[in-house]
Amino acid sequence: MDLSPEQQRRTVISSRIIDAPIDDVFDAYANPTKLVRWWGPNGFTLTTESIDLNEGGHWKFGFQGPDGTTYKNHLIFLRIERPHLFVVDHLSGPKYHGAVTFDAMDNRTRVTMYWTFENVDVFAKIRETVIAGNEGNFDRLSEVVAGQR
Repeated sequence: MDLSPEQQRRTVISSRIIDAPIDDVFDAYANPTKLVRWWGPNGFTLTTESIDLNEGGHWKFGFQGPDGTTYKNHLIFLRIERPHLFVVDHLSGPKYHGAVTFDAMDNRTRVTMYWTFENVDVFAKIRETVIAGNEGNFDRLSEVVAGQR
């Protein structure tokens, strides 16, 4: 994915090879029942208000933190190209434009997440949290596609 130098200053790129075929990994994103089982920070609970996992569809959800605080989220699915690409806009704060790519590697899949934040100052404050969150997502995604979650 090509990013301008300015975009690079406010983008997190995380990648992992998942030990499962591309169709299985993509399905864990494209199937709302599976998506909600692995998406979100470690230690948080996800509650979906509504989800329309189609191009132009919205996903409204909340994360409940260990302290009981609920963090409202709203995103829109801009592009879905089975089995290679998801593009989203996160409309609630912190605002970001995201893309997830899927690359087949024999019977495994490389998943790469690109999160480009709207505000460089906000990005600087949350960068490490986003990186850690992505790693937790990859861990749980691996469990879902392996049938362990």
